[in-house]
Amino acid sequence: MDPKHSHGSDRVDYRESSEDLTEVHAAILRENPEPSANVTPIPLWLITICGVAVTWAGAYLGMFHGGFRGDVFNERLSSPDLLFPQQTKAGGTEGAAVVQEQPLAVQGKAIYGNCQACHQPTGMGIPGQFPPLSKSEYVNGGEKRFIAILLKGLSGPVKVEDGQFNGAMPPWESILNDKKIAAVASYVRSSFGNTSPEITPGKVAAARKEFADRKTPWTIEELTARVPADATLPDEGGGAAAKPAAGASAAPAGAPAAAGPDLAALGKAQYGLICVACHQPTGLGLPGAFPPLAKSEYVNGDPKRMVAIILKGVQGPITVEGKPFANVMPPQGMVLDNKKIAGIVTFVRKSFGNDSPGITPDVVEQVRKETEGHPASWTEAELKAFSSAPAEAPAAK
Repeated sequence: MDPKHSHGSDRVDYRESSEDLTEVHAAILRENPEPSANVTPIPLWLITICGVAVTWAGAYLGMFHGGFRGDVFNERLSSPDLLFPQQTKAGGTEGAAVVQEQPLAVQGKAIYGNCQACHQPTGMGIPGQFPPLSKSEYVNGGEKRFIAILLKGLSGPVKVEDGQFNGAMPPWESILNDKKIAAVASYVRSSFGNTSPEITPGKVAAARKEFADRKTPWTIEELTARVPADATLPDEGGGAAAKPAAGASAAPAGAPAAAGPDLAALGKAQYGLICVACHQPTGLGLPGAFPPLAKSEYVNGDPKRMVAIILKGVQGPITVEGKPFANVMPPQGMVLDNKKIAGIVTFVRKSFGNDSPGITPDVVEQVRKETEGHPASWTEAELKAFSSAPAEAPAAK
């Protein structure tokens, strides 16, 4: 039989010629239809939930962004009070209650901003210059030795985690009160891979009392001879130590007297406590790490710009005297009052080969008000665009 004229399900493909129209239609009907997809609309309730979540996330990020900077640890530098108003205690300033309620380690994170220029935001330090805090035996060992270093500073060669260092750590006993030292110590001992317990203000008070006779920074030989590696501190005097931290106007123990005719002399002392580790006793800084103050355009230029730098700090990169630097200068506005900042500015502008006029605390107060809304550290572009108000306070003698 001729297969062309046979019958059955396999009789004909519609592409073959056939005179039987029924067979052609049957072949077409055997073809599978073109694939298609059904479109199901997203439920309205799911769209609503996603919209609310995105709106809330955007509002939260907009209020707690902290300037979107890695060196800012205070989320309230933005505008959170719109949805999260701070509770104010009777007789206190707005925001004081929030700080008091925070754990010590949380408060210490902001204070650590004064340490990160040397020890870095990661706590890893700078090889060959500043030792690491991460898993350091001096951080995680006896609390007494760690607090002794924070109070009195450390000078000369020291070995940390098999690395050799020969820098200088300034003392903080006249800058920070017992609660702030306890806070930064607690933060460091619980960060950077460390898991040691917190240190209370009472223990810092006990250490301050015990080491009151010492007037100079420790050497590592003196420290190890006087303080055993596992020595602890008694938690005594905690109630008395907490009082200065609660009052906004209370001065840290051992702070220089507010009155004093010579701002440059006051500034020299403060420079030795705070600035010398990075900018060095010569004012020449550390090549590649910290810029020089000697004949710097930022020192001898607009004095109000220099005040603004001290108040808010600087986030690199920045070029000074034709050389690039990419480190962090921590803000000192929360640590130093107007008189101390005026003293530092006056001293630096008259030292290290500089011959520029000093300033008065009134200038610092003016700059503090003018830059109050600046959320975080300055960048080089912002400093180059910095301009003073036309009215200048009289220079210090």
